[in-house]
Amino acid sequence: MAQLLDLPDELIFLVVDYLQADATQTALPFYEWGDAYRRSLEQNLPKRIKDLRSLRLVSARLNNLLKPIFYRHICIRGNRLPSKPQDQLNWSLENDPTLEEFIVSAIVGCNDSIYDLYRFFWFPNIQALSILRFNDWEPMEFEDDSHVGTSPVTALNLIDCGAHEEALAAVLSWPAALEVLHYDVEQAEWEGHYGDGPAKSWTCAAFVRTLQPQKATLRELTLTRPWLVHEGLGNGPRIDLSDFTALTTLRIFQVFLCGEEDPLEARRSLPRSLEELEVFYDDWELTRFDEDEFLRGLLAHKKEHLPYLRTVSINSPEQTWDSDTEERKPAGPWTPPSPLARAFKTADVNLEIWLGPVEHPKFEELDIPQLLKPPRKRRRLD
Repeated sequence: MAQLLDLPDELIFLVVDYLQADATQTALPFYEWGDAYRRSLEQNLPKRIKDLRSLRLVSARLNNLLKPIFYRHICIRGNRLPSKPQDQLNWSLENDPTLEEFIVSAIVGCNDSIYDLYRFFWFPNIQALSILRFNDWEPMEFEDDSHVGTSPVTALNLIDCGAHEEALAAVLSWPAALEVLHYDVEQAEWEGHYGDGPAKSWTCAAFVRTLQPQKATLRELTLTRPWLVHEGLGNGPRIDLSDFTALTTLRIFQVFLCGEEDPLEARRSLPRSLEELEVFYDDWELTRFDEDEFLRGLLAHKKEHLPYLRTVSINSPEQTWDSDTEERKPAGPWTPPSPLARAFKTADVNLEIWLGPVEHPKFEELDIPQLLKPPRKRRRLD
């Protein structure tokens, strides 16, 4: 049997690619993505990845060969750990600047300020960047605006993000053409006074203002927030995305889609380009799906307002009553009444509704960084 070092480079790549791909990946619903990113900074590396990293130490040839693979997708757990992973990465990049060229996606924690990791935005081949706990109140200062609109990042995930409007707007102005954004807002970070100024609260309108530089290119938006500790928190006017002419996919919590306003009018705030809409009721004790009317308004004006809409997915933790068993039904798909089902069929829209308590995944059993990467298929070795 041939030794690993006797194999040509092409076969070694195939072996490593096969071992890296996790066959157990399962798709997470979008309202679980925030928790997945948070756990990614806490989880230890899977044994198979540790073993593969040790493989690099076998010889200089393997180290040089595998280096681009191991730096392609990185997850830096921040400096809260004794080993200070972010400092270790900075040291590696300073000693070998060519490593920046290998990084295609990164998950990083914001320790104190965006200053700690802003350089990631300008790695030459970076495509996807996930930042946790970006909570700056003021924008980072540059000598001029020559950096604006020059970052190659096309997919940005801001998780547990409490950055205030000016700081958030600055960061969202850096990408040349942002296509995908997940904004997981920490609304409480906006509460209170700054200096002698009036108290501020987070609003959908403030977020939309920060996103203006990207409204011509953004095609996929996910808008979430951490799990509520009490119903009715953080409610306000609904979001208005009607000017985002490239947006085709919207994943959003109902509280942002409808706000405190008439749910029948929610469709006015959606762009005509929208093709897929996913809605989650995180504050279902305040607003239940079975009492909401935004779907009726959407259907009534679908042709004129949303001509390209093809899929609507609803998920709410509320439970429905089974009159036959006189018990609450378990979580599962909900069959809409015949008139509603016919209306969606006539409108040529696929409707998917899931009702029941949320069953959180066992994150400790998942390879989370692998799960958050784009799906990869194992190549055949024969």
